[in-house]
Amino acid sequence: MNFYTILAILAISTIGIYSGNLAFAQVDPLIDIEFLQTGVLNTSENQFHISNEITIREFFNGKIIRVSGQVIEGFPYITYSKILEDEIDTHGMIFIGGKFVDLNFAEKIIQEKVIIEKNDDLAIVIQYTQRIYSEKFLQIDVKIFEKERNKLNNFYQKDNSISNTNIEIIVINEDGQNVYSSNGITNDRGLYEMEYLIPENSKREILIVTINAENENSKSSKILQVFSLGREPSDGKSS
Repeated sequence: MNFYTILAILAISTIGIYSGNLAFAQVDPLIDIEFLQTGVLNTSENQFHISNEITIREFFNGKIIRVSGQVIEGFPYITYSKILEDEIDTHGMIFIGGKFVDLNFAEKIIQEKVIIEKNDDLAIVIQYTQRIYSEKFLQIDVKIFEKERNKLNNFYQKDNSISNTNIEIIVINEDGQNVYSSNGITNDRGLYEMEYLIPENSKREILIVTINAENENSKSSKILQVFSLGREPSDGKSS
C-alpha cells in the first residue's frame, strides 16, 4: 500500500485533536517524528516553519500517524508517518499556489566525506636482491625522500630523507598469490628494511614486489621484479 493509497483511505477519517499520549501508538510523535522536533518542513525548493496548532491522528493501532496543520507562512500541510520496526518513514504534501507540492523528509543527513587526493611526490629509493635462490633471504631496503630533493634517486644521499613514513611491501608470485607482506615506518634516516626467506624448493619464477609509501600529505608507489631462481646449483654456478 503506497502513500497515495493511504492518503485516499485516511482522507475520509474523522480528525482528532492530539491532547496527550496516544493510546496505541508505538512512538510519541512529538518526540520521535523529526519535523515536529525541528519545526521545519522542506520542499525541493523552499523551507517552511510549522505553527503550534497541529492536529494528530493515529490509524492501524498506531502504525500510521497523520499530522496536519498550517505553516507560519499560511500554507496547509498534511503528513503521514509509517512506524516501522526501528525507524519512521514520513511522507506528506503542502498546498501552495493552488496545488499540492511534495514535502521532503531526511531523517538522517549523511555528510559527504571530502576525499583529498594526496600528492604523488615521494621518491622511493631502493636497494634489493634482484636474483635469489631458495632458502636465501630477499633483502629490500627502502629510503624515502621528496622527489625534488633527490632527483638522482641516490640511496646514499644523507640529507632530506623523510622519517615516519608508512611503508607497505607486498610480494606476489606468478600465480597472483600474495606470498609475503611487510608493514612499518621509516626511521630517523628515512630507512625501512625488509627480509623475506625464499621457501625451500621454490620454483623458478618472477616475483612482483610492490612498495607503497604514505604519510600525511603524500602517497607514492613503486613496482619491481625479483628473479627467484629455485634451488642453488651444487657447483655454485647459476643455471
